[in-house]
Amino acid sequence: MMAQVNDTYVIPAAANAQGGFGSRWMTRFSIFNPHLDYPLRISITFVPTGGAPGIEEVIDLPENASAFSDNILGDLFGVQQASGSLLVAAFQEDNPGVPDDAFSRSFLVTSDTYNNNSGGGTYGQTIAGTWTGLLDYEFDQISAVAHGIRNAGKWRTNVGALNLGRCTVTVRLNVYDADGNEVAHQVPFLVPPLGHMQQGLPVSVDRATVEFFVEDPCVNDDDLYAIVFPYTSTIDGESNDPAYQSPALLASTDVLFAKGQKIDPTAFGKKIDAAYARNVRAQAERRGVASLKKTEQGWAIAK
Repeated sequence: MMAQVNDTYVIPAAANAQGGFGSRWMTRFSIFNPHLDYPLRISITFVPTGGAPGIEEVIDLPENASAFSDNILGDLFGVQQASGSLLVAAFQEDNPGVPDDAFSRSFLVTSDTYNNNSGGGTYGQTIAGTWTGLLDYEFDQISAVAHGIRNAGKWRTNVGALNLGRCTVTVRLNVYDADGNEVAHQVPFLVPPLGHMQQGLPVSVDRATVEFFVEDPCVNDDDLYAIVFPYTSTIDGESNDPAYQSPALLASTDVLFAKGQKIDPTAFGKKIDAAYARNVRAQAERRGVASLKKTEQGWAIAK
């Protein structure tokens, strides 16, 4: 398990907002410190939809313990009608007694964005923490693909992305039907710097494949370049039940067989790390240390 943890994660989609067709979306959040002998101070930054200034809170998570929230945007940040993304990281400067390496600061995080049914039940989509995103396509020839997408009849699909760079990026979509015919080519949507955007898939299609490409004007600037995290979310229009999909990364043959050698496909994409995340949180409003409240269910995150 420890080999699969990291010290920096992105949750590309989170919400505390009224949705379409009577839905109400909130995000459950859970974080775990796997270390048996020391606590971790963990930074959580909310990156709003549309590119508004972010908000950072930190929590002190005891050793071998979990903390949770049933509505992280409301409980931690106090926002009541908003959506966006979360950047979650353990920084060396916040944990001076911990060895300065990603393994020693590692933790686990996951979330569940769900629809609060007035009848008492909930249904939602698990959105796990991830750390590998896309760069400009012309820079590294890597795109991302989601398949089995439904956007016809009772089904509606949103496409979204988080941009952690300092320049507005263009995310372009190619859409293919179930027979592999291209039905939409390089459809653009803009994602602002340090911002999240989501919009409906612009073509009616069922059992489709969507390919994402990133155009970043700042790709060659070491301080400004973007790591982008795209996704799809498909909703059953009759029940409002959603299904989230993090697209798989896809490299061109030029990348696969660079210099005559086949490249390990698991190495594709750009991994976000604490150094990159540090520049993101520097742009956010830093509110300080939030409290954890001990409950029968465990440590609850409070504003």
